[in-house]
Amino acid sequence: MVFLDEAKDYFLGRCNEIISMANCGDPWVFLCGSAMIDYLTQMTTGDSGRCAYISFVDAYFKEVNPAYNEFRFADGQQDLPTQMYLILRCGIVHKFSLVPGDRERRYGGRIRSILLAHERNGHENAHLTSYTNNGMDSVLFIAEQFAKDIKSVVEQIFLKATHDSNLKEKMTRHLSEFPPIMGNFT
Repeated sequence: MVFLDEAKDYFLGRCNEIISMANCGDPWVFLCGSAMIDYLTQMTTGDSGRCAYISFVDAYFKEVNPAYNEFRFADGQQDLPTQMYLILRCGIVHKFSLVPGDRERRYGGRIRSILLAHERNGHENAHLTSYTNNGMDSVLFIAEQFAKDIKSVVEQIFLKATHDSNLKEKMTRHLSEFPPIMGNFT
């Protein structure tokens, strides 16, 4: 278990860096957080596809904040985990944009379904709230809370691995085969 303890410390350290970026008003928190969610998905599921990512968000993020699963857009759609995949993972991480490409739109990605903000810009207590100004149908992601939610998910994953041998094996295998940036576990 020493291996996973070191990995947990590593990920919590990266989460603290993301939280620090968020507290400074840095927009990179969203790119780093989204990339980390993608890695966590692969580490816990062994898969990097759309369905695995959406299932990961659905399973883990609702435990730290039920709004990740309960949020309903103004048009009635209740697909925030899907929008997170299409806008944050595919958009920010792979296209450096919040505008989904044709492929993402075919899978249900909507332009500006997720808007990014910081508490320091007057958005305290607004994480995962609806934004419908100027004809938009969006959810606000507030950097500071998003970063804290990712940290809570990391804590949850490693706690679950202490009781779930299948999860522990998947995590150990993935960490060994694909060590994260600067991760050197023994």
